[in-house]
Amino acid sequence: MLVETKKSVWELARELAKAIEETDELALYRTTEDAVLADQEALDLIRDYEAAKRAVKKSKTMPPEQQVALVTRFMEIEERFNTHPTIQAYWNARTSLDSFMDRINAVVTFPITGEEAPKVKGGACSSGGGGCGCS
Repeated sequence: MLVETKKSVWELARELAKAIEETDELALYRTTEDAVLADQEALDLIRDYEAAKRAVKKSKTMPPEQQVALVTRFMEIEERFNTHPTIQAYWNARTSLDSFMDRINAVVTFPITGEEAPKVKGGACSSGGGGCGCS
């Protein structure tokens, strides 16, 4: 397809955005994000995880005993974080959405980068545009 004007490019971008809004990846991401926001335990755990991570990063100038205590606390929180079902569902949905968007970005940026999009779901797009994963 030959895109003759910038207006056509913007119209196609809007169509792409609307199509992305209808994907399973985005729907699952939004559902799991809503679930996290509705789960006070998950929110508290995320806040604790981030605070513990920052504390470990700032601990480099502290005595070794304090560093060990902060790392131990972080690891305990991280274990709870990694096994919390609501957080993990959100994390998995976010990872899936990021991967999906990365594949779309690879297709869109092909004219700039010259790099083919990753091959997924059986190979190249039937339109000849590379491995877009639309099959």
